[in-house]
Amino acid sequence: MSQESIEILKNYFAIPYGGHVFIFTNKITLEDIQQFSFSQILSHRNARDAQGLAGHSVALAIFEEITEHMKGLSGKKVLDVGGNTGYFSFLAAEAGAEATIIEKNTRQANVAKAIADVKGLNVKIVNDSIQNYLEASTETYDCALMLNMFDQMLRADEFSAWETLMQISQRSKTLYLMMGSTEQMPTVKGLPTSTPSNILPAKTVFQKPDYEVVMDKTVYKNYKVLATDIYENRQLQVYW
Repeated sequence: MSQESIEILKNYFAIPYGGHVFIFTNKITLEDIQQFSFSQILSHRNARDAQGLAGHSVALAIFEEITEHMKGLSGKKVLDVGGNTGYFSFLAAEAGAEATIIEKNTRQANVAKAIADVKGLNVKIVNDSIQNYLEASTETYDCALMLNMFDQMLRADEFSAWETLMQISQRSKTLYLMMGSTEQMPTVKGLPTSTPSNILPAKTVFQKPDYEVVMDKTVYKNYKVLATDIYENRQLQVYW
């Protein structure tokens, strides 16, 4: 554990709501990171939901759904696209998975690297775009996580987003997808997902259920909703 990693985390958790980005709560501290496993942290008395009630965090609830569907992650390879500060990948690593985080934001990637150092977790952290990573790598995976990421990619570059999703489907046996943060992305239930007022809508408004569109544009043939309303009104979907 380096002093540089400690300083990175001290500075990160000193930022208002820095911890909120980390695990959907602003109650986690550097001491928690040092003392507890990630499953313990995300079940921590300080991990509270939107109503301030103690219990599982959103991140842990999502992870448990994925782990149950995968019948455990031990020995499996996980690709975490837009992994932020790494909470899903660190949970996967603690469960025995070989996890790779792709995070374009340098600050978030550095925080993830610092946490991996402090916790002694062997997680590959790539500070780059998923497009660049796929071009440079030939790795294949048991599962890929794209949680609240794909709609952001659609807004940035629709053609590139679909191309990237196809490449991920060719590299990963299973895809866990959660779409949110845009009013223009309908769910299977027909409910729009929520978005801050300053976020531009997605360029594409699906004319049929999202799962049909995703399967049309990937190699996946099967689809299932694992959880509904697990976070706001967003669905956790799986494709294989």
